[in-house]
Amino acid sequence: MLSKIRQMVKSETNELEWKYHILVVLKYAKILSKSQNINQEILELAVLLHDIGRFRQGPENHEKTGMKEAEKILSKYKYPKTGINEIKHCIESHKQYNILPNTKYAEIISNADAMAHFDFLAYFYTLSKLDKFENLISKFKRKLDYEWKHKLTMKKAKQLTKSKYNALKLILKDY
Repeated sequence: MLSKIRQMVKSETNELEWKYHILVVLKYAKILSKSQNINQEILELAVLLHDIGRFRQGPENHEKTGMKEAEKILSKYKYPKTGINEIKHCIESHKQYNILPNTKYAEIISNADAMAHFDFLAYFYTLSKLDKFENLISKFKRKLDYEWKHKLTMKKAKQLTKSKYNALKLILKDY
């Protein structure tokens, strides 16, 4: 089932999103979960599905649409309800705008998602087709600051990201 969902997500997103966002979030989620006693299948499913609402229905409220999509997908495979609920919470709270992560899984997904955005060149490239350069720089600066101050809640996530954050602040200060 995991491999089928992995293939489904890969086929529904573009190559840049897959390679430079989903796989990067997965890499960081695995790093952050190393010393945690958690189910790796739930963690990987949550990573794979955290942006499914955006891929299928656009960016607006993608955490809400993503919860519904994830439940449909996982129910089709008769995934246990407790696992579905955990994954839905990860999706709902990964942006941390209205709902804060209140489980270890959700905290890891939210932090890994934020960490992926600090991989500047890849993330910047995925956004580059969306806007004018000046608007893009402004959005990126705001996103970095928000994620540094609010989404990186795990000490290990901040430690792993600090040098990138400082370097990006230095690069972007003149823009």
